[in-house]
Amino acid sequence: MRSVPSRLVRQITQDLHQHMALYGYELIELPVIETADLFLIKAGDQVLGKLFTFERHGQQLALRPEFTAAAAHRYTRLNSSEPARWQFCGQIFEDDPNDSSRSYQRLSIGAELIGISEVAADAEIISLAARGLDRTAIRSWSVTIGHTRLMRQILARAGLDSRMERFILNHLPALADPLKGKSFILEQIDRFLLGKSASNQREETDPARSLETLSDITVNAQTMGGRDHQEIARRLAQKRRQVAERPQIIHALDELERWNAVNHPPDEAFKLMDSLVAPDDAVSRQTLAGWQRTIELLRAYQIPDERLTIRPNLARSWAYYTGVVFELTADGRHLGGGGRYDELLRLLGSQRDVPAVGFAYYADQILELIPATSHADVRLITIPVMSENAVASAVWANRLREQNVPVRLMPSEQVQENAPFILTVDNRQRAFLDDETFTLSDIDRLVNILRGLL
Repeated sequence: MRSVPSRLVRQITQDLHQHMALYGYELIELPVIETADLFLIKAGDQVLGKLFTFERHGQQLALRPEFTAAAAHRYTRLNSSEPARWQFCGQIFEDDPNDSSRSYQRLSIGAELIGISEVAADAEIISLAARGLDRTAIRSWSVTIGHTRLMRQILARAGLDSRMERFILNHLPALADPLKGKSFILEQIDRFLLGKSASNQREETDPARSLETLSDITVNAQTMGGRDHQEIARRLAQKRRQVAERPQIIHALDELERWNAVNHPPDEAFKLMDSLVAPDDAVSRQTLAGWQRTIELLRAYQIPDERLTIRPNLARSWAYYTGVVFELTADGRHLGGGGRYDELLRLLGSQRDVPAVGFAYYADQILELIPATSHADVRLITIPVMSENAVASAVWANRLREQNVPVRLMPSEQVQENAPFILTVDNRQRAFLDDETFTLSDIDRLVNILRGLL
């Protein structure tokens, strides 16, 4: 990452804070250090190897890798039924082995809307995130929107068990990869089923039926090819399960292939998805209708269709998100993303599922796209200082600062000859700006002139 001027970071942060405040989002402070299990509950294996952890007083602690889990935990502790609109900003910490820069900490800015389930909340968060980029110098942004719940509902019609559904969803990217495709996923499924059978043979193998099958093969043998009856029974049960599930799995993959092809602007995408949903699938049709209402609300927020792409298989995390998900991009960079996570708060201790949706900007990526000159330098008055005018310069600087005019004192030999906003002071406490002379009694007139310049 290039070196970014601190003033630019502060300016972008301030602009985004002000933008989110216009939507009613309160800036909150969240702990830098939390119990490690707080983040493991949310992301599990995805974050396990990336956490910075340490132990204190017998408790495993971690530096925060993100803000959502901490915000959700805070809401749970409040035990409130009132919606919360919170924004956050601060450093997060992650040891990502895929990050060649080895940047272990980075700035994260975002928001959470907790306690509102309507599609209006989804549209508000997407609008908040997208319109925030307008407050920066980035103009070419676009939003890609997916829906994890809809894809789960489509897959559920295949009648597979929940573990197989999760496995297939996690391998969806391979389905769209021409070098992998359906055959690769089927191969991975066979390996998965074999492993599942080995680890769950007591639960999933019917010993009586397996041994009955064995008796058809051999009556007296105690082992076969070095394998005992238990091993053979397990493998036979595994083969039966593979044969029984294979038509359902292939049907599910065929269906998901059709959904993977949806990657279009809203009108075209929803027309295609409407044709893909089975006529008798009322549940999926209801979800699809809600998604369409979200897009209608985004139009009301003046987010044009040409900025939107509908891609139902977009998934930031199948285990975590429960509805709409989205990503912000510009010039080939991912600038942020988020989605709905209605089940997280119960996992963190709530007595019920609490609707929630949020997002985070990848601030480092945003700053990479913003030219260092896109936000004006802080303008201030420079007073050149020599030994003979040091006292008078300090007096003038102090009086001007009292009037909220920014002033810096610089050794005269370090002031560039053509530097802007130079106020010269002599040892008689007179100030000179261009061709005008001012005394301390003229300070109000000078302040008005300086404010016009700045």
